[in-house]
Amino acid sequence: MKVTLSHHAKKRITKRFKIGNQTPEVWASQMLSNAIYCGIGPDNNGKDARMYSHRGATFMLAVDEDVVKTVIPPNKGCINRIRRKVTNFITEEITKMSQQITEEVARIDKFRDELEEEIGYLEDRLSRARSLSTKLALQARINAVRMRMDELPEESHEIRRELTRTARGVAAYV
Repeated sequence: MKVTLSHHAKKRITKRFKIGNQTPEVWASQMLSNAIYCGIGPDNNGKDARMYSHRGATFMLAVDEDVVKTVIPPNKGCINRIRRKVTNFITEEITKMSQQITEEVARIDKFRDELEEEIGYLEDRLSRARSLSTKLALQARINAVRMRMDELPEESHEIRRELTRTARGVAAYV
């Protein structure tokens, strides 16, 4: 975004922010290139201004032209309030995810019990079977069910690992 700075904005940038050797124009241009549009709201004079924020600086631009009227530092109280809201939201989502994972693991355990019951039933039928083709079919089914049972612990572990991956991602925000 190509903007011009008012005299007041240049003064506020050099006074409120440690910009080092950069000129206020270069610093504002770099910051505004990554800034997030926050909406239109009143400035300290009561006039509407477009607001953009990035890395602790809020830029107030004129509504009808690309002129930076002023730049304000962050409000510490708002930062903590927003951080609390984000933390609460993340906590709720992690709780939901944890509950879903617990339910999914319980479903896998129940499925494992059903497969063990099916193996018992198939082995019982195998012991009573007379024809070779029936015995081979039952043995193949038993082997297939056992192979599926061997995959279940890995699936359960992978589902639980998803919670760990999410928790590591959350650490970036909290």
